[in-house]
Amino acid sequence: MHKFFNALLVLAVLVSAFFLYSLEHSTRGYERQIAKLKSGISEERESIKVLGAEWSSLTRPDRLQKLAQENLKLQTVTASQFVSESELAEKVPAEPIIMLEEKGKDVIGDILKEMQ
Repeated sequence: MHKFFNALLVLAVLVSAFFLYSLEHSTRGYERQIAKLKSGISEERESIKVLGAEWSSLTRPDRLQKLAQENLKLQTVTASQFVSESELAEKVPAEPIIMLEEKGKDVIGDILKEMQ
């Protein structure tokens, strides 16, 4: 009886040792995975900082103004371009020029034909 009980205890110790070893092995794997994720997070944070610095460099007002002057060929707004409220009624028609409600008519196609 004692031999059988001792054999069961030895078997229980071996099973426990195997279970603890497999648990430690999986824990080490999870620790490696966590370390990789932390490393990836720090790399992404660094790239976000680099991109933020690049964005700040690209959106500098003096750079944008220079690019706008070179590429857009815009002119400075003059006072004659502003319209008072009383003049607004003269400049904007009361009715729309193009009635889009007309069915069976290609309004945009007609505009394009007139432009040619």
